[in-house]
Amino acid sequence: MPGLLPPVEIDGEHYFDGGLVHSIPIGRAIELGARTVYVLHVGRIERPLRPPTRLWEVGLVALEIARRHDFHEEMSALPDDVTVHVLPSGGTQRPPDLAQFRYRRKTDVEANIERAYRASAAYLAAH
Repeated sequence: MPGLLPPVEIDGEHYFDGGLVHSIPIGRAIELGARTVYVLHVGRIERPLRPPTRLWEVGLVALEIARRHDFHEEMSALPDDVTVHVLPSGGTQRPPDLAQFRYRRKTDVEANIERAYRASAAYLAAH
């Protein structure tokens, strides 16, 4: 996220996470031949959005709306021979806040990984 997370420099070039442009690239996986796709989305698409109340929140909400739109467009255009499993994150339904962008804050990382692991394992066992 430009402005919130620093780019990574590789061989003198600066890069941002590819999710900035395409956060859940299902279409690309299908182009490369995938017929079964598993999506681990870290809880963002299952959380409700809340209306922005500050100017800087407008950009974040707009970016999230665009990401969700891209995801739903790709899901609605799936070929009949492709199956997509959207794995549950096990997260709460509370709206996101800026804490998700604090890349150095590691206090909840292990608990979040464990919760997502349990939720995804239960989903996969049932399917």
